[in-house]
Amino acid sequence: MQISGRARKLVPFLAIGLLLGMTGCSADPDTPETTNRRSPDQLPAPAAPAMISPVETDPPAAADPTAAPRLVVEAEGMRWFLPASGSAHPIAFGSPQSELIGSLERIRGSARKGTNENCGAGPVEVATWQDGLTVIFQNGRFVGWGFGQSATGEIATAAGIRPGSTRAELDGAYDVTVSQTTLGSEFNAGGLQGLLDGPSADARIIDMWAGVSCVAR
Repeated sequence: MQISGRARKLVPFLAIGLLLGMTGCSADPDTPETTNRRSPDQLPAPAAPAMISPVETDPPAAADPTAAPRLVVEAEGMRWFLPASGSAHPIAFGSPQSELIGSLERIRGSARKGTNENCGAGPVEVATWQDGLTVIFQNGRFVGWGFGQSATGEIATAAGIRPGSTRAELDGAYDVTVSQTTLGSEFNAGGLQGLLDGPSADARIIDMWAGVSCVAR
């Protein structure tokens, strides 16, 4: 193959260009490398971190400021639960009669009042409400409460035990002993006392009381 004279003149230049291109791939260690470098103010701003939305939970329900206090009975007396503040106010046996009657009647309305001269514990004063709750006073002090199966209200212990509850429910809430007395199947649950309509697990409470009572044995 023969190369024209003009082509022979171009060969040296092509060879030199190829050699320069090959030697350009090696960086001179004494020469700072500037290829593709940018000053700090030319660099793109870092991407903002992704925001993770917090897990949303329902806030606790606000107390209803208009909710009426709830009365519960217990072995040591009674207790007001105050929904508006979430607090509780105990009314222990021995509390002054005037204070207890005042607080009960403000919430529950007027009571029917009377005196029982034949109570086994001696003469007592009695206040009874339409829903069947009876409160007993002696010598100006709160000494007992009681209500039976005819009670129509929602009063119960803090565990929800009330006339109509079963023996199984009573056993599930308290340490209970049951005895057969002249009254029938009589129970004691840590100071809560009452009567069941039978000895079986499905027997129901028919009367409850605590403290001084006028139950005739």
